[in-house]
Parts: sequence; structure tokens; C-alpha cells
Amino acid sequence: MKTYNISDRVKNGRNGSQFVYILDGIDESSSATDQGKTFANDFERIAFFLGTFDSEYNNAYNKRICPNLQARIAEYLRGLPSCLSCAFTYYDIIGQGIAWGILSGRDDKKADKFCENWFNVLAFRVLQIADKVGYNYTKLY
Repeated sequence: MKTYNISDRVKNGRNGSQFVYILDGIDESSSATDQGKTFANDFERIAFFLGTFDSEYNNAYNKRICPNLQARIAEYLRGLPSCLSCAFTYYDIIGQGIAWGILSGRDDKKADKFCENWFNVLAFRVLQIADKVGYNYTKLY
């Protein structure tokens, strides 16, 4: 397990706030709170999320329908799993885009595109976090 400061904005730039958003979403998820989970580090957080994803969604059927791991995670997130609390309404997604500095306003022409790609971006960031903390997700393929 690597020790890596995910929230280091100097190293990660804008991605640092996105990483923190995902990791906080795992901490605040209903699964984690219902089970009384406390995580010692980011590795445990991402392992919890990916382990839950693997047991709930990553079956042979879904692998056949959607062979790309990132796309499978995005589809899983679209179903609003209980192991990650994240924005899901356009209003909240656009608000998050503004908070991250990606969108300039709610009437921004990029807002629709941002909302369309929301779950894909989250899935991509999950895999980036897994890489950074040293989580071996190759077994998920």
C-alpha cells in the first residue's frame, strides 16, 4: 500500500478536490455509516467502494454487456449505490461543477455536457485514486 496524500492540491491541481469529493462521499455513504465503518486511510476507502462494486454489480453478465471497467463503474454509479454518496440531480451536479471551477454558471453551455459525463468522470477518478493508493483492481476485469 502506497502512502499518498490524495488531497494534495499542489500535486493534483483541480483533481485533488475531485478526489476528496469521492473519498468524502465514501465516508458519508449510507453503507459506511450503517455498518459503522471508519476508514484509517484512502486505501481502505477505495477498497470498500470497489469491493462493494465487485460484489453488487461486477458479475459476468454486466462484464459481457459492458466490457470496459470504467464504463461499468459509471453504470453502477448511475444506479446510486449506497457505498458512495454523490450528487445525482442536474442542479446539484452543476453546483458541484461550479464549486470545482469547471463551470462558470448554471446557464453555462457546458453544463449539459458536464452533467452527461458526470458519472463517467467519477468512475475515472475512482480508478485514478485506486492507482495512486496502490489498490490492485485488475481482478475486477
